Amino acid sequence: MLHVFINTMEREDFDEKKDKIAVVIKEFTLLKAADGLLQKYNEPYIVSFAIDEKGAANPAIDVNILPFPQVRKGDTVTFDGQGHLIYGPSNPGEFLAYSILFMESDQDLRELSQTIETILKSEAISIGIKSLLNTVPSYATTINVLSQLSTLVSNKMQEQKDDELFRKNGTLLRGVIPAYDILRTYTGKNDFIETKVSIIPLKESTELGNMCKRIEL
Repeated sequence: MLHVFINTMEREDFDEKKDKIAVVIKEFTLLKAADGLLQKYNEPYIVSFAIDEKGAANPAIDVNILPFPQVRKGDTVTFDGQGHLIYGPSNPGEFLAYSILFMESDQDLRELSQTIETILKSEAISIGIKSLLNTVPSYATTINVLSQLSTLVSNKMQEQKDDELFRKNGTLLRGVIPAYDILRTYTGKNDFIETKVSIIPLKESTELGNMCKRIEL
């Protein structure tokens, strides 16, 4: 579950046309238990979706699912290396859109990835994601698609008694300064979760650990 990056870059050395970025969760804190005061341990998990320019033009989505058994209220989960991978390492092209769900599990964590991938594929077909992206493969369409998909996946998991704790969406653009908001860290928080998401510029990676899975739509 560790992804270690090497050869990170400074802003002035970054070439937005060819260099890679990684979007990572640096840490998160469980501020409040979803199931009340009497629950000693919680089992939160992260589901992330990301679509870059290439994934919009040839519909595909990067997915990463990671469970965390036995987390207490107030615990901060940190990640070795640069963090938990949401996207990359890759060059996104003109844009990258991502959506991150924090959920609380009420089922067997061993079957979590397969369950969510099955839901993802069926919901992608039901709302016609491939057709939407093929028609208008823009960042506006992409973030709209991801927002819909996150809601549908969350709703399906809630039908299985899981709880949604927190949701965070983002759009990174090449044509801004700095490109893709590199070297920035964004904090998000609600009653249940506080988390930090960072955008890291780099040239190389060891390609070790929990990589995102690209699913063609």
